[in-house]
Amino acid sequence: MQGVRADMMKVYAALKDDINEGHVWLGEPGLPPRCVVAITNTQNGRTVYCESFQFEKNFLTEYNQSPRINIDVPASSIVMGYWYRARLGGLETQEVYPLDVKAAKPVWGNLRACMQHPQVIVRVAVWLGLLSVGLGLLGVILAVFA
Repeated sequence: MQGVRADMMKVYAALKDDINEGHVWLGEPGLPPRCVVAITNTQNGRTVYCESFQFEKNFLTEYNQSPRINIDVPASSIVMGYWYRARLGGLETQEVYPLDVKAAKPVWGNLRACMQHPQVIVRVAVWLGLLSVGLGLLGVILAVFA
């Protein structure tokens, strides 16, 4: 994994439209657009994999409308839904945590992001796909050695 950041980040709640989505918003120009990242809470070692979007002017304009609290320092901020905050150890919004954000390896990161997605249908589909691949390989092995 390519290291990007290991510092204190202020956590913000996701917008209503984003709570069921498998992504976070953050301000890190070193990451490729829409890449899968591994976010590790260095206090407890818990890690989540998800897609990341970069803060942009339109998002910040929408997010910073009253009654929400403004994102004043995008470079050290992250916006994530409760699903990911809970998986990282119950992170509270408006608090600062030591989070390590790294670009994930493409195949492994994508698979892990789908396995940890907030929507159950995505998680079930991944497990069914993995089961299908396993059964397919078993069928090939049995056919070759039978």
